[in-house]
Amino acid sequence: MKYKGWKTILGDLPDKENPVADVYYENNQIFQIFKEDNTGYTIIFANNPGANYWEFPYNESIEVLQEAKDHLSKLQRTPEQQEAYEARMKELENWNPTPEETAEYERKMEEQRKKYYG
Repeated sequence: MKYKGWKTILGDLPDKENPVADVYYENNQIFQIFKEDNTGYTIIFANNPGANYWEFPYNESIEVLQEAKDHLSKLQRTPEQQEAYEARMKELENWNPTPEETAEYERKMEEQRKKYYG
């Protein structure tokens, strides 16, 4: 990133259909941005663990947001990847997990929540 202290991490989360960009400032997650199908981008702001809010210069914030969105837009699926994804989702529609599989999924999701949201 252009500004000191800022970092963007791109990834795929099990509860999101499209890739996400997590943006951190000095190792604290500030926000997450992701594309909602064809409706545009959504941004989720994290809670500041040490205060009521974070405060950043406007221009710096807008540039960081735009840079994260630009990185994320490069990760959009090709038509072939989207077709494979949709086929996999259709395959999973009738999936009926065992209690053990459900417990394992919940354990992994809890790990992710703790990792990203504290």
